Amino acid sequence: MTVRPAKLAGGGDPASYYAADNYYTGEQEGLSVWGGEGAAALGLSGHVEAGVFTAVLEGRLPGDVTIAAGGNGRRSKGFELTFNAPKSVSLVALIGSDARVVAAHARAVSATMAWAEARFGQARVGKAGAVIEPGGLVYAGFQHDLSRKLDPHLHTHVVIANAAQRRDGTWVALHNPALWKQSSLIGAAYHAELRAELGKLGYGTEINGKHGQFDIVGIPRGVIEAFSARREEILRKADELGLSSPRAMEAIAVRSRDAKQAGDAEAARALWAEKALVHGERVRAVVDAARDMGLPRSVRGTVREWGTALIERVTQAFGPRSEPLLRGLDDVRRGGDLASAYAVAAGVRHLGERTASFRHDDLMTASLGMAEKGATVRTIEARIDALQAAGILIAGPRGGMHADRLTTRDILATEKAILKAVRDGVGSATPILDGAAAKDALTRAAEARGVTLADEQRHAGLAMLAGDNSIQLVQGDAGSGKSFLFEIVAAVCAEAGVGMLVLVPQNKLMEEMGGRGFEMRSLASVLQAHGDRGDRVRGNEALSALVQGKLVVLEEASMVSSRQFAALTRIMAVGGAAKLVPVGDMKQISAPGAGRPFALLQGAGMPTARLSENRRQQTDTLREAAMLARQGRVGDAFALLGDRVRENTDPAAAAVAHYLAVAPDERDRIALLTSGHALREAVLGAVRDGLLEEGALGPDAVTLKVWDNLNLTREELRQTRHWAPGMQLDIYRHQAGLVPGSYAVAGVDAVRGTVELARDGATRVFTPGWLHHAGQGAALSVPDTIEVREGDRLIFTGGDTSRGIVNGTAVTVERIEGDSLHLSGRARDHVIGPDDPMRERLGHGAVLNMHRAQGITVDRAITVMDSHDRLLNSQSLYYVLQTRAREDMVLHTDDRAALVEAIETHRGDVPHALDLAPERTPPSGERLDAVTDELPRPEQAVDRDAALLDVMSAALTAIGENLRQPQLEQPDALAAVASDQRTAPARPTHHERLELARKDLEPEISYDYDMDM
Repeated sequence: MTVRPAKLAGGGDPASYYAADNYYTGEQEGLSVWGGEGAAALGLSGHVEAGVFTAVLEGRLPGDVTIAAGGNGRRSKGFELTFNAPKSVSLVALIGSDARVVAAHARAVSATMAWAEARFGQARVGKAGAVIEPGGLVYAGFQHDLSRKLDPHLHTHVVIANAAQRRDGTWVALHNPALWKQSSLIGAAYHAELRAELGKLGYGTEINGKHGQFDIVGIPRGVIEAFSARREEILRKADELGLSSPRAMEAIAVRSRDAKQAGDAEAARALWAEKALVHGERVRAVVDAARDMGLPRSVRGTVREWGTALIERVTQAFGPRSEPLLRGLDDVRRGGDLASAYAVAAGVRHLGERTASFRHDDLMTASLGMAEKGATVRTIEARIDALQAAGILIAGPRGGMHADRLTTRDILATEKAILKAVRDGVGSATPILDGAAAKDALTRAAEARGVTLADEQRHAGLAMLAGDNSIQLVQGDAGSGKSFLFEIVAAVCAEAGVGMLVLVPQNKLMEEMGGRGFEMRSLASVLQAHGDRGDRVRGNEALSALVQGKLVVLEEASMVSSRQFAALTRIMAVGGAAKLVPVGDMKQISAPGAGRPFALLQGAGMPTARLSENRRQQTDTLREAAMLARQGRVGDAFALLGDRVRENTDPAAAAVAHYLAVAPDERDRIALLTSGHALREAVLGAVRDGLLEEGALGPDAVTLKVWDNLNLTREELRQTRHWAPGMQLDIYRHQAGLVPGSYAVAGVDAVRGTVELARDGATRVFTPGWLHHAGQGAALSVPDTIEVREGDRLIFTGGDTSRGIVNGTAVTVERIEGDSLHLSGRARDHVIGPDDPMRERLGHGAVLNMHRAQGITVDRAITVMDSHDRLLNSQSLYYVLQTRAREDMVLHTDDRAALVEAIETHRGDVPHALDLAPERTPPSGERLDAVTDELPRPEQAVDRDAALLDVMSAALTAIGENLRQPQLEQPDALAAVASDQRTAPARPTHHERLELARKDLEPEISYDYDMDM
């Protein structure tokens, strides 16, 4: 973590600790400076004197101002934010002796802290401090240049005193939660500021990690590692402990720090000189190149001239309406504004792919993490404001519960389209059977199976068969017998000569529902084969054969995104389906894509039949616990479950011991479930070790090379920072000049933003930015290996329809003959030879994480949750894990009370786009466009937004590509481009704009974690 919040160091004498010796300054006491509006008001500036610093931390401020202790008589002195420069920056500054870089770091820290104070400096006022207002800060910055292993490490400790000046001038204790919690955003702001400063000095930079972390171009990885003894120490310790997560690395870094010693600077000088004999020349070459860098003034003028012509053309493309992404030609001429415009567009695309609305600070962080050099936190804020003013971004009502959230006009239009489709379908369908006939048919079908339908089941069946709504929702709580109802309705449809098609969003569900006689398809396959282009679906014979006149059931509808749902409604309408019946549970895990349309429609009062009786859990305790989990009353559920919730410092190990204690012939009835991937890997490794020890797994092992999908958003996939040699690109539909198939990533050119792809003995250069930002059907995977033995439970992670294999198909290794695996499955067996492509699409299936668990039913479950997994520990996730088992469920966790708090404070849902615009609802119930106050067709809004973002990206691409040309060639090249821009048509078509967007300029990334401190 490049900016890390921490308690004050130095024990009872923090002044001595922070005034540590430094190699670069050659002084016993390092550089220090006061900062903050509060410090200025107190007359504190310049060098930080130890006595004054100590007094301020103790609450004794200049001018005889004293901040009293709290009600308990205790007083916190404050805390620190540590700003760590990337290692390559430290090397050019300290090994390359570029003092300009040291100053650039100091300016970046100062600018970032000024911004952070304005955004997050807070004080309490009013009775019991109920009101929070901006507060001026008092902080001291201490610049150091040594790591604890005496490596070059430029960093600044910003010590923020527990003092804040209120608007009325009075002094109180600092209200610091925002500063502490927003350290990631503050770090991203620092990275952007530092990149901008380094760009002015002639350095090229490459983003290589989260939150905009970067390195300087030209410093080899080997040189960085040679000066990273502290990092090697942490990695070595982590390897000894078998740990790899960032959180574990952070803990090791904190616990294993050496104390700083007097005389460290002298030792560092000798150590650095020794390493510089080998690596110094490479570092100095980068410094010399940076000093020589810089375009002639005439070329700069040509760039501005060309940029003006281009922007004039771009602006004209929008007709009389002003361009919302650009604030005017004077601002646009500055590279930082263009870079910020691109960064915000990329951030919006990235967040908008996974969520219907997002917090303002999340967009800031995402934009900063994707920013080209020149963008700063303030210019990015300005871009976000401009997008809001133009109506491209829509904020929640000021003062409301969603005031800090944003959505896009695109997502808002999609949600409107979904509501309209369902509302227009009310009363518009021809019933499959009349009411009396449907009631009799349901009774006969149930009696044929020896059961009697409950009233709620009968009501839902009648809504599906005799209702006149073209889209009929069925809300089925977990364990309420939805699949059984499908069987009854399918039987009635067959008797009536009407087809019934079941669509599932997860291929795993196709296996779970197999053998019931349904005609089933994956939702993804239907959308891919018949999906729309530009919100238009064309009818054809294949589509008619698939859905015409049929009752189409969408299973697990809560896992379907808004864009998928909207596309499906259009497909059903064009294909002539008799009725679409989305069935699911809005309280369970939502879609991985943006939006929760199933919950949105129910919240809007759309026609919904309800199944609420729990028919899965076979004991009163489990049924009541499921009800409490559904209500979010996790503490009450845990109390009811009693010793079924077990606390252990190592819950993964405890769960494995629990499982292995069960008789082997009973284990097939038990599912091991975890809240996320990291816990799954821990449980999986331990349980296989135990099974091997007791002989349940065979003695001979086969090692398989497999592929692990990185699960990137489309915007991330378009950036070369996420690519590396050895990865594999899978293309599922024709796009960006690539035909479907798998491509090996043979090389990456981060500077040019290109990759080398190899397939069938041929190679080609490909630009990831050519992948359209709104497209689908592409995935990037990293190689991995798994060990397979006889007795292992596996799942397929890819599909082969010719052999009945879908993603999620479960199999067991019956035997291994040579290099061939003989697999036994529920429906059929498979032999996977050494050259079988499905060999690379196998993974272990003995443990399932949350998303694969949704939709399955088991006899007994052993579940593992970690209280620290804040993002995963949601009410919806716990509800899913709580409701999988019929007979019994045991939950293992590290901290029972902390887990309750984590789950109860995280609902697991995200506000809809329409939740952010309640004031825009006319009497008809429809919501208006945020800019025009009209009801445009959704495709118009989507097309307009795509054009705005695509044109802006194209402008940046052209500038970036020309700036990458050799210096001597730039004037002529730029002049030619500028001339071309002046003579180009004033209003390019949408198709032309989309083609321009294929050449977006992308940042690059390769490295993620700085562990010097």
